[in-house]
Amino acid sequence: MKVKMISRNPDDYQRETNKDIYKIVRNWNAPQDPFRAQTEYTLVRNWNAPQDPFRAQTEYTRALNATKLERVFAKPFVASLDGHMEGVHILVKHPDRPSIILSGARDGQVKVWALARRHCLATFQTHNGPVNGTSESVFDVFLSIQTRTYGVALAVSHIANSSEFVTCGDGVTVWGAQGSKKIREYDVGHDTVHTVRANPIEEAVLVGACSDRSIFVIDTRQAVPLTKVTMKLRPNQIAWNPIEPYTFSVANDDYK
Repeated sequence: MKVKMISRNPDDYQRETNKDIYKIVRNWNAPQDPFRAQTEYTLVRNWNAPQDPFRAQTEYTRALNATKLERVFAKPFVASLDGHMEGVHILVKHPDRPSIILSGARDGQVKVWALARRHCLATFQTHNGPVNGTSESVFDVFLSIQTRTYGVALAVSHIANSSEFVTCGDGVTVWGAQGSKKIREYDVGHDTVHTVRANPIEEAVLVGACSDRSIFVIDTRQAVPLTKVTMKLRPNQIAWNPIEPYTFSVANDDYK
């Protein structure tokens, strides 16, 4: 380990007596602030002071932030939806109405948005903590989960053409409409299951991902998972193809 000591001369910044005014080292080569108010501090003139040593880093940061904002507000950017007081963790679209989406935040609020009008239709205070997952059925019934509900629940998905829904965490659990009774439970290993998605057409088919870089397929008509495949990178999210419901996409880490 390399240690570099930084030392300063106390005479440059300390006062001789308590009644003396404070000393401030001023860099005369740096640009002046025209809006800076006059103070009673003594300015120690450093005529040989170099330019601001962090000028290049500051300008680089400003340029980078400006570029990011320009990309955010550039096309195809349409609009932003304001209303949440905390960070938004979950975004879910309506399975039958593409202009309706749900958003869940860290303060437990779930909002229903109309994208065509860019308007919030309803706000629900569903939990006292972060919302980890939301799901909506074609009958306009939405579900939301929190970490403290029934253990560790990290994601939720509604089963098509049914009143049942599935959650994941320590395992995969299928619940009834009331959410008070477990219908089926699957053990897919010792690792945490952080996402699960139900097929939009075949109500008996589920697919999920574990923290051990594996994805699995479950048929709810059977007692054990159908198959489990280990990938090179850790999967984060899974989405079914709405046109070809027998295929799905997996978003993985790139470790960069």
